[in-house]
Amino acid sequence: MSDFLFVSKRVKQEKLSRCLNEIYQTGEVESIEFHGAWGSLAVSQSQYNGFDPLITERYICAVIGGPVLYFRDNRFLSEGSSQTGTRAIFDRWFNGEMDWSEDLSGPFVVLIIDQLSHEVLCVTDLMMFIPIYQYQDTQGVAIGTHIDALAKACGQQGQFDEVSLADFILHEVVTYPYTAYRAIRQGHPAAEHRYRIEHHARVLQAQPPMPYWMPSENNPYRDLDEAANVLKEGVTSYVGHITESMDRVAQFTSAGEDSRALSGIIPQRIERDAFIFLDHMNREGEIAGKVAAAYGANFYPSFRSSVHYISILPEASSLIGSGHQYVHAHSLGFNRKCRLADYKAVFGGYLADSLIKAQYARKPSVMRRFGFIPQVGLEGESRSDAVTSPLFSEKLLDELTQRRRNHLNRIQAFRPTSAHEWFVLWPMTMRLAIPNFYSNRRLFASFEPFMSKDAVKVGAGIPTEWKLNRRLFNKAFRPFLAKTRWLHHADGRLPYYPWYVNSPIQFATWLYRQVERRLGLQEKGHQGPWGDWLNVIKSSEWQEAVDKALHEAEGLPEIQQAIRQGALSGSDLKISQKANLLQTVYLVDSTKRSEKEREGLKY
Repeated sequence: MSDFLFVSKRVKQEKLSRCLNEIYQTGEVESIEFHGAWGSLAVSQSQYNGFDPLITERYICAVIGGPVLYFRDNRFLSEGSSQTGTRAIFDRWFNGEMDWSEDLSGPFVVLIIDQLSHEVLCVTDLMMFIPIYQYQDTQGVAIGTHIDALAKACGQQGQFDEVSLADFILHEVVTYPYTAYRAIRQGHPAAEHRYRIEHHARVLQAQPPMPYWMPSENNPYRDLDEAANVLKEGVTSYVGHITESMDRVAQFTSAGEDSRALSGIIPQRIERDAFIFLDHMNREGEIAGKVAAAYGANFYPSFRSSVHYISILPEASSLIGSGHQYVHAHSLGFNRKCRLADYKAVFGGYLADSLIKAQYARKPSVMRRFGFIPQVGLEGESRSDAVTSPLFSEKLLDELTQRRRNHLNRIQAFRPTSAHEWFVLWPMTMRLAIPNFYSNRRLFASFEPFMSKDAVKVGAGIPTEWKLNRRLFNKAFRPFLAKTRWLHHADGRLPYYPWYVNSPIQFATWLYRQVERRLGLQEKGHQGPWGDWLNVIKSSEWQEAVDKALHEAEGLPEIQQAIRQGALSGSDLKISQKANLLQTVYLVDSTKRSEKEREGLKY
């Protein structure tokens, strides 16, 4: 299913369903409700076949996301709506055979309610690719997979945490385990969360989360070759499990190497429709079209308006939720235009950079500017540096600094040498672009092979040095890049070849483009895959949002003061931070408007 809301005290029919329905501003989503002495549960319709909720005489089981089952076939993914996958997971758990870290692969949340004993089990995936949020007071507990829907379900809408909001504006995420709401916290990745309802008090006794896996720094591989082979076989197996009974799938393509490798991994017997979303046909699109042709895929470019990323702010913000960047909902709107929900599987290449290329390992800053310089890792960390900003009070910034240091301490406990890198990887709610998946999974059957269990475990287990300079990626996926060995990446590289071949090629490309730019001969228009934000902030739509921001931030003194100080017009914030600020004030204002229209749901 797409989302669930559970509350430990029974509420009226349709109240939880309405909370889930408000996630979507376009159309309605069907939800199924269950009620009993244990409380109430609502589960919204899934984009993945085979995972309808299961109810037996004693148990209710709901599966969020589309986990790939490794203890049986996955043919149900290509069939119609059914409970086949849910039933298989429940039976394996009920028989005491479930190994959460091996039997399921990819993003998931599993919720099991024992209607007789009133015990509740909620299990998260390896990295919490799909987060759960929790609220508890003297009246009970509420759990959900969408932050704003949960806040409405437990009467916390409007109870924002200004430290978290400032954190989001400055860092693009809310530091774990906090959320945009004062009394709501995130769950634990790769863990069983257990609760027991006590009849007399109508509350839950919550046990500490029981982790079933941790991304520790324990390298189980003899050398890079072995790790690369495990990664290659794991990702290939994941795709094979999904497509075993499919004859047509969709994939996102680009001028990069991750989607190119995926094009080689997807079985060639299957009809493949390759999609890319652009401002206009540019260098990125032309290369992507050549990649699609090389692998025999049907190429479908689609084009966004120049103000697309400000136009989708309301719908994307509601879909993704507070404290997560709306700008990563790249497929929103295109999901309808391209009929992506008609496909049984839509493949993406997200997270390869994060998990297997050490994108967030500590490196000299010059390497971020000049990609042709061979990468070297630095020891230590800079995540614990004091947070500074002229826009917020010293008290707020001190609290924010302490939250980030506390999170770093948690990471250092199990990753002492790579804490800087894993600060932004564990859990995945710390990744600023993960809302791309939050959006996609609610709109169509999104599958991300680099979120598979083998990609996660290899990425967590090996030394950072093996991942630098694309060493692991190239060793693992080079065979799948052979069809485009002479087709350049958008940055000039030839992805088929290792870093020591590409460094001079990439330098030559960089130098050529610098000369073009200085002579005024460079290609006209935006050449990348994402939107041109310089055009966005010049638009009247952006200015209209800026003009309304001060009023919409009413009730949040720190945010209002930042706006008065010119946060949206000055240079104290980057463009992405300004977009975060606009998203924040929009959500605050929409909450106020919602409160006027309806009474919040309470226990």
